[in-house]
Amino acid sequence: MTCIIGLINNKGVYIGADKSRSTSVFIHNTLIEKVFRKDEYVIAYTESFRMGQLLQHSIKLPEPPKKMTIAFMVYEFVEIVREGFKEYGYSRISSNEESAGSFIVGVNNSLFHIESDYQVDYLTDGFIADGSGSQYALGAMEAFKDVDPESRIAQSIKIAAKFCPSVTAEHSIIKV
Repeated sequence: MTCIIGLINNKGVYIGADKSRSTSVFIHNTLIEKVFRKDEYVIAYTESFRMGQLLQHSIKLPEPPKKMTIAFMVYEFVEIVREGFKEYGYSRISSNEESAGSFIVGVNNSLFHIESDYQVDYLTDGFIADGSGSQYALGAMEAFKDVDPESRIAQSIKIAAKFCPSVTAEHSIIKV
């Protein structure tokens, strides 16, 4: 599992992720980054390295508009991602419902959280966290609200790692 955090404020959009790979019986640091740049996007993902690898290397993401809208993310971005997941055998269908993993997207000074059912949350101010360490990270993000964005995310991931056995303190942060 993991801990990813997205933050947007008047200084920009910041996205961070721990560097762990874990199962129910082990955890270790990995060289595979769970937060990355792709074209004009910064993406951090949870759950599956396969999903992240498809987003980073296989799926051609659409050119974002200068002024981001939720409509663009819902009707263009997510639909292209869904089709890419289907094409590469990653999409899951159960009881006639399609799902994948969840991820955070930063683009053009906007922050979005795409949930496993492809629901899109558009954050205009504040922060979001996802993954097994998200509850710890959310509390820490609130507690460190007076700290600069990169330190705030770094400290929050470290706190999540202290209390969540499937998160490591090693992390990466990218500013959009």
